[in-house]
Amino acid sequence: MVEYFVGITDKGKRRDHNEDTFIACEFSKKEFVVACVIDGVGGYSGGEVAAAITRSVIIERLKNLPEDIIKALEEALIAANKKIAEEKSKDNKNDQMACVLTCAVADIKHNKLYYAHVGDTRLYLLRDHSLVKLSKDHSVVGFLEESGRLSEEDAMSHPRRNEITKALGFEAAIETINDFIETGESPFLPGDMILVCSDGLSDMISSVSITAILLQKNTLTEKARELVEAANKAGGNDNITAVLVQNTNEPAPKVALKPVEKKSGKPCNERLIKDKPPEKKVRSTRRSRSFIVLLLLLSLGLVSMMLFNKPSPAKPKIAINATIEIKPINENVATFIGAVNDSTKKYSFKPLAAVVNLSAPVVISKDSFYLQGNGIIISSDSTYKGAAFIISKSAKHIVLDSIIFKNFDAAILLQKNNVVLKNVRFINCRVPVQYEPVIPDTTLSGKFKDSIFIPVLNLKKL
Repeated sequence: MVEYFVGITDKGKRRDHNEDTFIACEFSKKEFVVACVIDGVGGYSGGEVAAAITRSVIIERLKNLPEDIIKALEEALIAANKKIAEEKSKDNKNDQMACVLTCAVADIKHNKLYYAHVGDTRLYLLRDHSLVKLSKDHSVVGFLEESGRLSEEDAMSHPRRNEITKALGFEAAIETINDFIETGESPFLPGDMILVCSDGLSDMISSVSITAILLQKNTLTEKARELVEAANKAGGNDNITAVLVQNTNEPAPKVALKPVEKKSGKPCNERLIKDKPPEKKVRSTRRSRSFIVLLLLLSLGLVSMMLFNKPSPAKPKIAINATIEIKPINENVATFIGAVNDSTKKYSFKPLAAVVNLSAPVVISKDSFYLQGNGIIISSDSTYKGAAFIISKSAKHIVLDSIIFKNFDAAILLQKNNVVLKNVRFINCRVPVQYEPVIPDTTLSGKFKDSIFIPVLNLKKL
């Protein structure tokens, strides 16, 4: 039988023990292959315990996969998180244990792939000599790399590359947090290969090196061993785990269209041909004249449209999910954006800090966050026309203190009344605060007010 999945793990050169574990096996009567890599969070006691608990729960939950595979994966991760929380309450020694993971389910029969992901383990798809990362890193540096602010090389050597923002064990009830578990699906075509790996591999060797190894004409086992060996040669700073799955289906044969042969003899439907009324002959000159007249009419119509239907100038729009060209930023801005996306509850700019130029919006979606600006000027890049801050509806209590917003079309976009402004100034901002409510399907009566904020000058009149 042709080998089409394999898993391997190694403790690396710097660690005393291995906190990684993996799943690489067939489920549901060999209809699916589950490829999962689980990495115990380093720096916390009991990382390998959390990884082992998660592995056991996932195997138990995915024994018989239902039709909704994404839902089954989410429920398995939620159950694993609850089990970790239970074990933490029993043993004070491991009360900080946590793990990250990526779990993929390959439905090779139907050429489909499903996955669930939390943390900085990774899922890659190799197709037609190109390697694509399907999962997103839930980490400070991962965000900067995926947004184009850091190159892959810089991200691999960044001092904060191991700081993660999500893990099983970090929160007690992840089912109540929107988008805590990243899920997705993808075509998994004949000849495709997936790689699920821990950061001990992706932090050591580049995607170019990974691609070169996967494209070699070796068995999957040999490719997995070469990946581990390459990571160890590069330093082996962490535990290294890799799971490979290949779609060994034969590509669907291309159907060639055969030319229709002209057969001699009577036609199969001779009666219909005989009964068909004779076509009236039309002189070619009449056809030519009609065609010329039609062209003239069309030309006149086009000229009229151009003269009388001049397009009106488009009004500027502010789109929260607009595609924005992101430019590199300096280290201070990178640190600030990292604080917005990690578990930090308060961040302070240094007094008299340099101007912060933004070329993309800063999205704040955490429960609570206090931003102490100390008079910082947050300005729009000369080519950027979007918002400075977008406050998500999932945020509960956001405080912006002593900040100056300058040269934005709309400085702050809100979807909920969840922001407190203290000593905030707006210079050359067409709309200081724009409120964009999210309204479900319902029936409404009444009216909206222009603003949810009251200027300081109007307080005396109240």
